[in-house]
Amino acid sequence: MSRADIYVFLICEDDLTEAVIGKMLQQTGRGFFIIKSVRWNKSKIQREISNLNHSAKGSMLNLVVTDQDTPGNCPAGALENLGAPLAPNLLYRFAVMEVESWVMADRENFSEFFSVRINALPQHPDEVINPKEHLAGLIRKFGSKNIDQAGRGYNPILGEFVGNCWNVSNAQKYSPSLKRTYQRLQNHQLHLSGG
Repeated sequence: MSRADIYVFLICEDDLTEAVIGKMLQQTGRGFFIIKSVRWNKSKIQREISNLNHSAKGSMLNLVVTDQDTPGNCPAGALENLGAPLAPNLLYRFAVMEVESWVMADRENFSEFFSVRINALPQHPDEVINPKEHLAGLIRKFGSKNIDQAGRGYNPILGEFVGNCWNVSNAQKYSPSLKRTYQRLQNHQLHLSGG
């Protein structure tokens, strides 16, 4: 690993989010390495965000990614739990409404992988209120893969798609929340403290 590598402590809600963020970090070409990853539910993230903000020092980026879930769950409101100004080495990002909207946003590759007609996919996936349900419904109705929203096949099939086919450059064209997150990662400058 070189001096330009950026070590990442990733805090997210689930396996799919971890896969999406891992692929996104790889596609920045910036030398991000996830050295630690934890999956916490939204309540735990909100309880711990102040501690994560305080500990965002040194040579590691604390990257917190969570689903917005509902239109009323405003990201700005979540920042009130920080208890201090946002630390430079903390990125707190929200998938609008869920990370599945980011997955569907790569319309071309999603269409090909799942055999779903491209015109059946939402042009504005960030505006879909329940992306997880919408995505599973599209695949059940039109697709070639066997998937159940709550079943065992959901995360492995979506993880396979993200790992092998999903492209952030395609996806950010249709998801403003993804584009903002990707731009923040591309432009983030790690703030090294002391010694």
